[in-house]
Amino acid sequence: MFQVDSYLMKPQSKITDLSDVVKNPQNYFVEITDSSGLREIYKNLDFQYLNGAICLKYYGESMLDMRYWDLLDQLWAYIMNLIEEVLQKGEGSVYFPDQPVKIILRPTTKELLLFSIEGSKVTDYVLPKNDFLIALVQGAEQFFTCMTDTFSSDCDYSYELERIVRLKMELQ
Repeated sequence: MFQVDSYLMKPQSKITDLSDVVKNPQNYFVEITDSSGLREIYKNLDFQYLNGAICLKYYGESMLDMRYWDLLDQLWAYIMNLIEEVLQKGEGSVYFPDQPVKIILRPTTKELLLFSIEGSKVTDYVLPKNDFLIALVQGAEQFFTCMTDTFSSDCDYSYELERIVRLKMELQ
């Protein structure tokens, strides 16, 4: 139903054409589970400013793609804050760390959630609430686990991984 993938930007990449980024993402990004690709870019990564993208699809339809690249580890942390806000208050919103893009999650019914992305245009999707939140948590877990497994000497995401365990328990 949902596909959530994380990509680190290749450090030497310069994005000047967003349509080319979407058409040729391999020229700009390495998928987070591609350990050999990650090893190739390792020496040039700045672990304080990890640019990347989250790609989010619902039944094959792209909801979030490479056009929305940003500081990836921070974006995942912000999304986890958003999930917590939805679980506590029923709805929430968050801005991307370094872009004027806003994500809004708002209930439409008890089982459905409105997912809005407000950037240069507004895009809305009505999604199954629990399945969507679980998919986001799993995407965050995959990202932070892969980063820890691949770059443990350069980054510590133990706090984020502990938060993920708590979120998973809340969503069961």
